Amino acid sequence: MRRPDMRMVAWSVLMMIGCSSGGTKLPEAMPVQGKVARADGSPVGDVLLMLQPTVSGHMTSFEVAADGTFSGEAIAGAYAWFFVKSAKADDADKALAKVAEEYQQGSLDRRVTVGSSPLSITLP
Repeated sequence: MRRPDMRMVAWSVLMMIGCSSGGTKLPEAMPVQGKVARADGSPVGDVLLMLQPTVSGHMTSFEVAADGTFSGEAIAGAYAWFFVKSAKADDADKALAKVAEEYQQGSLDRRVTVGSSPLSITLP
């Protein structure tokens, strides 16, 4: 069975949140920076880090550079995270293949909190 394109899933979720907000104004986004690495310290890069809010906020994505660093803006709060292909990577398929499949799907078992910058995500 073919897995859904996570960017399309993210877009659908974002549209549902936007359409059902009822005029509720979200807090301002704040600067976020962080790093993705393996337990041995080697960087995980050339992927797109997706942050999906677990309470409130917007789906947010960050381009992860080859050295594992990322930066951007997000609304403070708790987020589940996962990785998808980066449109900017030279070999996006190869880069994403280095990430275990379980980290290519959202899971409430994996969370980060925006507001405690820098964020650190460690993969085995």
